[in-house]
Amino acid sequence: MKLNAPIEIDFLECFKIEEMKIDYNNIIGLLKSESEKIIEELRMDSTQECVNKKRNIDNAIKWLKKGMENQIDPDLNIVVIPEKTTKTPSSEFRLMEDQETDDRKYWTEVRLDDKGSRLMSGNFLIMK
Repeated sequence: MKLNAPIEIDFLECFKIEEMKIDYNNIIGLLKSESEKIIEELRMDSTQECVNKKRNIDNAIKWLKKGMENQIDPDLNIVVIPEKTTKTPSSEFRLMEDQETDDRKYWTEVRLDDKGSRLMSGNFLIMK
């Protein structure tokens, strides 16, 4: 056994933090509590500012619930489908699976329901 041998320490491993999970229910609870306070304010003085605060909180709750239902994390990459380069009215964006080939004749259209996946300019893609 060597004395004074260097000790290897992985500092990043020492400070590793577990992946943070979003506690949607807790956040929604806090927003609902704030909403109840604003409702009390509205009973005393229904200013447009209070009405806007209430609407904003209600919208925030809807967004959080949607995020919770669909496991949407704020760090996900969101892409907006660009404007079409063609000017024909029937031109569409389609989501395709390439079947591991660059030969487009083998590509198949991804089906999300009974229809193909047709995207329009301005639609969002959320990528994990």
